[in-house]
Amino acid sequence: MQIRFSQLKDSLNFPTISAVLISGDEPYQQMLAADNIRQRAKELGYVERKILTVESGFEWSVLKMLSLNMSLFGERILIDLRIPTGKPGSSGSKAIVNLLNNLPQDVMLLVQVPKLDRTAMNSAWVRAIDKIGIVLRVWELNEAETKDWIRKKLFAMEYTASSDVIEFICQHVEGNLLAAMQETEKIALLCDSKTLDMQTIQMALADNSHYTLNQLIEAVSQKNTSRVIRILNTLEKEDFSQPLIIWGLVEQIRKLIDTKSKYLSNKNNPHLELLKRLCIVHQQGIGIFNDNGEIKSSSLLKQCAWTDRVVKGRASSNPWREILQLSISENLAA
Repeated sequence: MQIRFSQLKDSLNFPTISAVLISGDEPYQQMLAADNIRQRAKELGYVERKILTVESGFEWSVLKMLSLNMSLFGERILIDLRIPTGKPGSSGSKAIVNLLNNLPQDVMLLVQVPKLDRTAMNSAWVRAIDKIGIVLRVWELNEAETKDWIRKKLFAMEYTASSDVIEFICQHVEGNLLAAMQETEKIALLCDSKTLDMQTIQMALADNSHYTLNQLIEAVSQKNTSRVIRILNTLEKEDFSQPLIIWGLVEQIRKLIDTKSKYLSNKNNPHLELLKRLCIVHQQGIGIFNDNGEIKSSSLLKQCAWTDRVVKGRASSNPWREILQLSISENLAA
């Protein structure tokens, strides 16, 4: 079943969902859709989640092995399959089709890809998802849709705005919903009056913000998603060094891993309680450790490596989108 973003909420009300494909080129709606699907999966009992990113050398056999293992142990799992190129190839297409033809009841498949052309939409693996699940196509909003989105967002925040104000905000964000989300949050912070006029909006949206790498790392560690999005949006406009951002995130991850390692290796240390409290503080800031103490470092560093390859042009994807996904990753902010 093919749907648009506006139909997603109703479509997720089905008692069972076996497979979902998200395809598009509008990152905010894609992330929001993925969040809604993951939340619905949890409600349906798919408490485990396995993220697979398809890159050079990816072994498609892992799909079958993963589904069989989960079925064997009776756990319900969401397989979050990400294909940055949108092209799984012949072996990938066969693997996805075979999985869907023999999909265990305790396995759900979520596939995330960029915007697919007509040929790709008619491929066997897409048709297999369409047959038993949901194919969500996320389009960039046109000007009228962007205005409507801004109007509804401001209304939900109890603001009254004229058509001129809506038009100004729409032109200011240039159809970018991530930027629009940022600007409405800025309005909430800076505008005391619930009636918005042009003078107030022009002053509020004058972008004099300049952020640093340290401010980004701080926002990530505090799990402040809206601030992370706002900072990255500004850094992108300023053409901030992408490799430097990756370096900062990797250093933060390694610092937290080191803190946990020191805690585990110093159980007889007289400063144990201090180390323990420090570890807990870090864990609250960035959920890098599971409740049982296992380090999530492997998946985190793999995601860092993938993002680094994209930034250096060695893999095909949008660098800023990958940096954003890494910065707000559940592994970083669980």
